[in-house]
Order: sequence, then C-alpha cells, then structure tokens
Amino acid sequence: MNKKTCLFDEHQKLHARFTEFGGWDMPVFYTTIMEEHAAVRNNAGLFDTSHMGEITVGGAGAVAFLNRMTTVNVPAITEGQARYGFLLNEAGGVIDDLIIYRRSDDFLLIVNASNADKDFEWLRQHQTPDATMERLNDLCLLALQGPASEKILQPLIRENLEGLKYYYSVKPTFKSLSPSFAFLARTGYTGEDGFEILVNSSSAVPLWNALLAAGAKPCGLGCRDTLRLEAGMPLHGHEIDETTTPLEAGLGRTIFWDKEFIGKQALIAQKEKGLSKFLTAFRMAGGIPRAHCAIMVNGRVAGQVVSGTFSPTLKTGIGMGFVNRQLESGTKIDIIIHDQPRAAEIVRRPFYKRKS
Repeated sequence: MNKKTCLFDEHQKLHARFTEFGGWDMPVFYTTIMEEHAAVRNNAGLFDTSHMGEITVGGAGAVAFLNRMTTVNVPAITEGQARYGFLLNEAGGVIDDLIIYRRSDDFLLIVNASNADKDFEWLRQHQTPDATMERLNDLCLLALQGPASEKILQPLIRENLEGLKYYYSVKPTFKSLSPSFAFLARTGYTGEDGFEILVNSSSAVPLWNALLAAGAKPCGLGCRDTLRLEAGMPLHGHEIDETTTPLEAGLGRTIFWDKEFIGKQALIAQKEKGLSKFLTAFRMAGGIPRAHCAIMVNGRVAGQVVSGTFSPTLKTGIGMGFVNRQLESGTKIDIIIHDQPRAAEIVRRPFYKRKS
C-alpha cells in the first residue's frame, strides 16, 4: 500500500486526482495541469512535497563527512545558506541530487522521495564516528512557488522575507501558528521565486489552508514536472541516475573539484577520456515528445528522449535527451513520435527563465 502525506484528506476535499510517485499517493492535479502551471508562472501555486526525505547531519565531524560524501564545497556553506549537489557512487553515477542547508547546529539534507532510504543507508555506510545522522519524520514540506509567493507568505511570518536571498533559509516565526518544528528556505523546483516550508505534521493543515486562503492555488505533480522541465532542471531517474554522471548531464559546473569526494576519480577519468553521451535540450516544430522516443540526427538514431512534454508557457513541445555527440544550438534533429519523424531544433537550457 502506498504511503500518504498528512495532507491527503485535504487533497481529497479539493477533488485531487492522485498518482503513485516514489511509493506515495500524490496529487497529480486538482483542476488541470495547464491552469496550475499558469498559476505558478503568473501568481503562486502551493505544492505538498511532504514525500521528500529529510536527513540531519551534525557533530564535530559533520563538515568533513559531508564534504567527502557530496560534490559540494561544504566548509564554504555559511549558516542559513544552501547548496545544490550530488551523492555519487564510486563510478561517478548519481545516487541522488540534494540540497544541503546549514543550520545553527547541523546540516539539513532534502533528498528525493524514492531515494530517501537508499541515501540514508549510503551515508550510514560511510558515517564517521564524529558525525551524527538522523532521519526526520512526521513533517510536512510545502512548496509555495510563483511571483506572488512573498506577498502571500509575508503576512503569516514575522521575519522580513524581502531580505531572504535565493538559496538562503531562516527559522520562521509564524503569527498564528506555533509549530514545534519550523524551517523556511527561498528555494524551489519550478524556475520561479518561491519558498519551501517545513513544519511538523500537526501544523500542516492550518498552514496549508492559510496559504490557500491568501491566494495560492493548489498544484499537483503534473505541473511540477512541466515547470521543472521548462526551467531545465533534472529529475532523478530521467536526466540523472546511477549510470549517469553529472558531466554527462551537463551539470559539471555544480561540482567543487578542489577536494576529495566519492566518485571524483571516475569523473576525472571521464573528463580525460571524453564523454560518450551528452544531455541535450530541444524544441519541437510540432508534436509532443515523451520519454524513450528516439532522437535522429542526419537520419540516424543518435540517442533517446528522457523527458518530454508540451510547454504551457512556450505553447510547443520541448524535451531533453541523451545523444552520442555534442550538438550545437540550432542543429536540426528529428524525434520519432508514434513511428513518425517530427522536426525539432537543439536549444540552450533553460527553455524558460523568469525576468527577475
């Protein structure tokens, strides 16, 4: 039986359509994917992302431990700051991508739902005696995303959100709630401004309803995927996985090379040898691409789509896929959809970037 978040009953009240994701029953949409996508791009959408995993790492050896386990320059993270990075295996493949937040006494790791158990076990296998680890449970994670997010959230919070920079966090003080656990970060997975809010489960329903009453639209995983794809953001199991390195996924810029970390030697060897697959982005002239569609270059199969959709913002099909050579922006290709070649063009990521 799939797991359910603490807001499951609230989603049912809003007539959400559910899907299985990472072993959880999650809302895929409430009204339509198009409406919810537009709400995030133009106003604000609210996502229940409580299926994600939370791990804390503390102790005197926390910095050194995480510095070896991830691709992030952990010693450089200041209190209240966050960094995006990877847990790699010895071959340089991506076990998971994650965000590391530095709090006053420890680090908070937000990891993908389907990988949370595996991530914790991988970290536990390499844990040093001077580092402590804990899985956090009974929490609710909400993602408020869109240009109106600050305006909607500020009346509920005593802290000045205007002064909270992107990829920074704070321990919030709510005006009408007293959660036993509270964490707030200016981060997200949509390409828009927004916040991720972590509270204990008993505070979840009143916070969810307060944000909806303030103007946020409930949004499901359907538009979460179209939004992240427009923003060119990777999804584990698609653009990244344990057989794909960050270099192949075009994410080498996120790696801090001036330290030792698991998988580093494999990445160095790959750089020296040269890549055999490259993640590329493309825009369709017509048709909607889907995962596993073949990518044709000069009439020959050169790779496969890993993510594809209709872009509600651009009003055309877009996608990302791996090919066997580096393709320059503007290169004409074909995507095989229902056994028919459909014209597309290589473009730079992201497909969409907000104005401010």
